[in-house]
Amino acid sequence: MNDRCENCDFKFEKEPGFFFGAMFVSYALAVAEFIGVFIISYFVFGLSLLVSFFGIILSAILFSTVNFRLSRTIWIYLFFNPKIKL
Repeated sequence: MNDRCENCDFKFEKEPGFFFGAMFVSYALAVAEFIGVFIISYFVFGLSLLVSFFGIILSAILFSTVNFRLSRTIWIYLFFNPKIKL
Protein backbone atom coordinates (compact mmCIF):
# COMPACT_ATOMS: atom_id res chain seq x y z
CA MET A 1 0.00 0.00 0.00
CA ASN A 2 1.25 3.46 -0.82
CA ASP A 3 2.24 5.78 2.03
CA ARG A 4 0.48 8.78 0.50
CA CYS A 5 -2.19 9.45 -2.11
CA GLU A 6 -0.77 10.46 -5.49
CA ASN A 7 -3.55 13.01 -6.11
CA CYS A 8 -4.09 14.80 -2.80
CA ASP A 9 -1.03 13.73 -0.72
CA PHE A 10 -3.28 12.24 2.00
CA LYS A 11 -1.25 10.16 4.45
CA PHE A 12 -2.93 6.75 4.55
CA GLU A 13 -1.35 5.42 7.74
CA LYS A 14 -2.81 7.78 10.32
CA GLU A 15 -1.46 6.07 13.43
CA PRO A 16 -0.37 2.58 14.46
CA GLY A 17 -3.41 0.35 14.41
CA PHE A 18 -5.59 2.80 12.46
CA PHE A 19 -6.82 0.08 10.11
CA PHE A 20 -7.79 -2.25 12.94
CA GLY A 21 -11.38 -1.10 12.40
CA ALA A 22 -11.17 -2.17 8.74
CA MET A 23 -11.22 -5.73 10.05
CA PHE A 24 -14.81 -5.24 11.15
CA VAL A 25 -15.74 -3.73 7.79
CA SER A 26 -14.13 -6.73 6.09
CA TYR A 27 -16.13 -9.08 8.29
CA ALA A 28 -19.38 -7.32 7.35
CA LEU A 29 -18.51 -7.50 3.65
CA ALA A 30 -17.69 -11.20 3.92
CA VAL A 31 -20.93 -12.02 5.73
CA ALA A 32 -22.95 -10.15 3.09
CA GLU A 33 -21.13 -12.05 0.33
CA PHE A 34 -21.65 -15.40 2.08
CA ILE A 35 -25.38 -14.77 2.47
CA GLY A 36 -25.60 -13.71 -1.16
CA VAL A 37 -23.75 -16.79 -2.39
CA PHE A 38 -25.93 -19.05 -0.25
CA ILE A 39 -29.19 -17.50 -1.44
CA ILE A 40 -28.15 -17.69 -5.08
CA SER A 41 -26.79 -21.23 -4.91
CA TYR A 42 -29.46 -22.77 -2.69
CA PHE A 43 -32.65 -20.97 -3.63
CA VAL A 44 -32.00 -19.84 -7.22
CA PHE A 45 -29.98 -22.76 -8.58
CA GLY A 46 -31.43 -25.36 -6.18
CA LEU A 47 -28.06 -26.82 -5.18
CA SER A 48 -27.71 -28.95 -2.05
CA LEU A 49 -26.56 -27.53 1.29
CA LEU A 50 -23.18 -29.21 0.95
CA VAL A 51 -22.52 -27.74 -2.49
CA SER A 52 -23.73 -24.35 -1.26
CA PHE A 53 -21.32 -24.61 1.67
CA PHE A 54 -18.40 -25.33 -0.67
CA GLY A 55 -19.50 -22.38 -2.81
CA ILE A 56 -19.29 -20.18 0.26
CA ILE A 57 -15.79 -21.50 1.03
CA LEU A 58 -14.70 -20.87 -2.56
CA SER A 59 -16.12 -17.34 -2.50
CA ALA A 60 -14.28 -16.64 0.78
CA ILE A 61 -11.00 -17.59 -0.87
CA LEU A 62 -11.68 -15.68 -4.08
CA PHE A 63 -12.97 -12.49 -2.44
CA SER A 64 -10.39 -12.29 0.37
CA THR A 65 -7.97 -9.97 -1.46
CA VAL A 66 -10.80 -7.82 -2.80
CA ASN A 67 -12.30 -7.53 0.70
CA PHE A 68 -8.94 -6.57 2.18
CA ARG A 69 -8.50 -3.58 -0.11
CA LEU A 70 -12.16 -2.59 -0.18
CA SER A 71 -12.51 -2.66 3.61
CA ARG A 72 -9.46 -0.41 4.04
CA THR A 73 -10.86 1.99 1.45
CA ILE A 74 -14.24 2.11 3.19
CA TRP A 75 -12.53 2.64 6.55
CA ILE A 76 -10.51 5.57 5.17
CA TYR A 77 -13.63 7.15 3.69
CA LEU A 78 -15.38 6.99 7.04
CA PHE A 79 -12.80 9.47 8.35
CA PHE A 80 -11.75 11.37 5.23
CA ASN A 81 -13.89 12.31 2.26
CA PRO A 82 -12.10 14.55 -0.26
CA LYS A 83 -15.42 16.00 -1.50
CA ILE A 84 -16.29 17.41 1.93
CA LYS A 85 -14.26 20.51 2.76
CA LEU A 86 -14.49 21.84 6.31
